[in-house]
Amino acid sequence: MKFVSVSLAVFTGLAGFAVVAANAAECPAYIPAGVTIRLLPDENLTAGLSSGPTILTVASDVRFFPNRPPLLARGSKVLGTIEESKQAGRLWGKARLRMTLNSILTSDLCEYPIEAKIIDASRQKVKDNVVWGRGHAKRDLVALLFPPTTVYQLLRIPSRGPKLIITNETAMTIKFMESVSLGEGTKVSANEQVGPLRARIDELEKNLSNIQKASVLPASPQPQLKIQRTPADACFRSDTIPAPALVSASTVARPIRNLTPYHVSVYLNRTPVTVLPPCFGPSMIETPAAEFRLEAVASLLTAVGQKLLSLSVVPTETGWDIVMPPTDLQASTN
Repeated sequence: MKFVSVSLAVFTGLAGFAVVAANAAECPAYIPAGVTIRLLPDENLTAGLSSGPTILTVASDVRFFPNRPPLLARGSKVLGTIEESKQAGRLWGKARLRMTLNSILTSDLCEYPIEAKIIDASRQKVKDNVVWGRGHAKRDLVALLFPPTTVYQLLRIPSRGPKLIITNETAMTIKFMESVSLGEGTKVSANEQVGPLRARIDELEKNLSNIQKASVLPASPQPQLKIQRTPADACFRSDTIPAPALVSASTVARPIRNLTPYHVSVYLNRTPVTVLPPCFGPSMIETPAAEFRLEAVASLLTAVGQKLLSLSVVPTETGWDIVMPPTDLQASTN
């Protein structure tokens, strides 16, 4: 009787654990409040000149646990609006730039509203979402009291103070004030524009494609490898909507998927770019506008240690898919 009771208790505990695990697997991606992420502006922001909508790019993957897919992939876009933009005054007053952050746009064309504030902008002072320019009151006072530069300082009194310029290489840090659930976003169709910002991205991409077509000499067409997906594939989930490429001033962010059951290291011109988990994607990678070469290497665990396997990188409509080489596919089917 005691054995039956113990067995029943163990079975009940395992059943409860399985239910909890199933519920956890169905949970959408969730970013709690207080998480900080680094952003890079897609264009130079100058106080007094820049205004209206602006786009910032997530600089690195946002993840909580190693060897797990990121909650927010690098290359995702943060849509913001410049509410106030003023130059420095002639007699007093520093340059300032006020920006509000509206939403996050991911590579699968989903837009998620956010409530966040800017907490850091390199060496600039930040307070209440306002980025303040750097002044030089002490330097001006010394130049005014130092006799050789007194006359020069008196002549330049009507000039404005130093400019505030946030370049596209200046890292900005934002903090989520409210939790963000990436399962409650608004799905945007591929043919729909997300306001003037999406129209601006499409125009930049069209201009870049025209420049590339004009600069590349015509070459003989080469047959491309087509991917035939079946439910028997290890990484088969469902047909996904192709993610668009996002064009900035000097780079192009394109989607890439790992359709193999291995951890894959991606190299751009023999420089490591990112590591993709098995059956993961799409993830955005930044590529230059000039010619480059992509390579993918898988890490296989064997009885004698680790073995590296070169994989095939197949172009898609907007990016690339990483698949097994044709020789390995034939060997696995035989």
